[in-house]
Amino acid sequence: MRFEPLSDTQFEYLCEVYVADKFANQEELIQDWKELSSKFPDSHLLLTLDDLGQAQYTSMHSSGSHDLDETEGYDLSTLDAACFEDGEHVGYLSTASEFFIRYANFLKLCRETSLEQIFQEKNLLLNDESLAELLLAQENWLSIIDDSIYAFRAIVNQPEDSLAAFPNGYFDSDLNPFENRALCKHLRENYNYSLMGIGASYLALIREAALNAVQMSSLAELLFKLYGEKAGSWVEMLSEQSNQSLHILVLRYAE
Repeated sequence: MRFEPLSDTQFEYLCEVYVADKFANQEELIQDWKELSSKFPDSHLLLTLDDLGQAQYTSMHSSGSHDLDETEGYDLSTLDAACFEDGEHVGYLSTASEFFIRYANFLKLCRETSLEQIFQEKNLLLNDESLAELLLAQENWLSIIDDSIYAFRAIVNQPEDSLAAFPNGYFDSDLNPFENRALCKHLRENYNYSLMGIGASYLALIREAALNAVQMSSLAELLFKLYGEKAGSWVEMLSEQSNQSLHILVLRYAE
């Protein structure tokens, strides 16, 4: 396995982070991700995808703009000593002992977000360029992965909840972290796709069972609602892959 603990970073993460270099093929990455995941049955491992630097930057600002690190109302008595200066909390989250605060704040805002809200308020319609990029990413999702891949060990209840460890979707035209979570939750509950990774523009979800005809028809309808009629060739590709027992679904969450 190539994932190793991340020791040197300019960002402060609220959970354990592992890092690996870009993989030669998709199968090797999935195998290593599963092997790392098997060591932490209480956690979900969230991979980084495209443009790691941009995703780090927007994640930091997304956390701030949604007050995901607000500590008011939480019991801080169990936090690490590093969280305090002169007996006072430093005012921002910086250690794994504080992840429960981020996670709780994240879930509060998720309860205010629905899938229907995405259809009403966001425009992810594809143009020729974004469709071409999506088709390439769907054909080989390794093509959208940066040279370094991080894996966030998030101790959460469901795969989509791991977005709390690396919330993304900062710009107004993007799906925000809670909309991303609502979409991924719907895909897990209805089509058995579990969130695997997020980047600056893309989500990746993994399915390990074939889709039946009813599920594929419903999924196609959902994707057309999200991305418009230009998604036709991509949806056709997904339909041809619906009988695969292991499948990676790549989605754009940015305009």
